[in-house]
Amino acid sequence: MFEIATLRSHMTRRNLHSRIKDRGNNSDVVTMKEFAYELVEDDGGLKGAFEVRRQVFVEEQGVSEDLVFDEYENEAMHMVVKDGERVIGTARVRFLEAKQSKLERMAVLRPFRNMGIGERIISYLIGELKSRQVEKVILHAQYQVIEFYKACGFTSVGSPFWEAGIKHLRMERRL
Repeated sequence: MFEIATLRSHMTRRNLHSRIKDRGNNSDVVTMKEFAYELVEDDGGLKGAFEVRRQVFVEEQGVSEDLVFDEYENEAMHMVVKDGERVIGTARVRFLEAKQSKLERMAVLRPFRNMGIGERIISYLIGELKSRQVEKVILHAQYQVIEFYKACGFTSVGSPFWEAGIKHLRMERRL
């Protein structure tokens, strides 16, 4: 019993490392940066998640706020990635049917991209979903990140389609 409780405790807050190159001095020094991956448990965490989504989807990609923030916010499971107290990444999961969920609204702030954070978000959420007996995860991948999701174990299903003015492809992964 203790081992299960300890495992779940580690699943709600996981510290992982990413490499950051010191570009300010044009050196090849690589330092380790620690980030925390956790489920949102309060309004402060949700506010941080929403701000990341606003910056990535609304400001960078030009998606309407009405599409980025919807009626599913209160029923979804949200997670954040933190650099200290600052939220730098997020994703949400909706539970659609028995043993099936949908990964949505995954976003990482521009300065923190290409550091492995996206892969760790997927890994963190897969662990959480397995603990909830979810057997399949689906998502609508923006076309430019299909290879990323394939590398994370997702397979494409069907034909491309347009959503929020952006080309997407439905993908899924069995757990």
